[in-house]
Amino acid sequence: MAAVILEARCVAPFVVRLRFSDGQEGEANLKPCLFDWEAARVPELSSETRDWLRSPENFQTVRVDPATGTLAWGDRRPFSAYLLYWRVERHRVTAVIRSKDGAVLSTQALGGRHEAWTKGLTLGRAETNIVVVDQEGVAPHHARVTIGGGHHPRYFIEVVEGETAAGGTRSFTPGERWSVPARQPLRLEMGACTVEIE
Repeated sequence: MAAVILEARCVAPFVVRLRFSDGQEGEANLKPCLFDWEAARVPELSSETRDWLRSPENFQTVRVDPATGTLAWGDRRPFSAYLLYWRVERHRVTAVIRSKDGAVLSTQALGGRHEAWTKGLTLGRAETNIVVVDQEGVAPHHARVTIGGGHHPRYFIEVVEGETAAGGTRSFTPGERWSVPARQPLRLEMGACTVEIE
């Protein structure tokens, strides 16, 4: 039997970050279970519950049922802990800040692919999903980075403050957005530093 779930929180539509009793931790994307899989693959999931959970507002009410060690929505427990254990993706997005000469200034794990990065990458200050390069004596550079695009993932970059360059586009206009394919690590040029996100 799989370990029991100790913590769960919804981090994106149909995606839950889980922590199990054996230390396994990561994101479980349940969208395929709700939209693509045949009913026989998830026998505990009734068609009524499946339809109800297809609403992001309903899905985000997820909690851990301490008696069974699995996820629950009200009195519904449609997914076994075993199934959830094997749906967990442990990948965490990492970022490296380098000086122009290539020296590594900082390396951080930001979070999973779907979740908001609650601890931003920073050499100074940061808010959720904002990459900040803020060095003493230099004007700060802020850019918001998110990942999306489904089967063809892309990095979405939005200028917050200062100048940012990525994927051949350079901008210092707050609010300007563009995207680059996520087939390879994202390289941001921010002031005197580069930030690589992979």
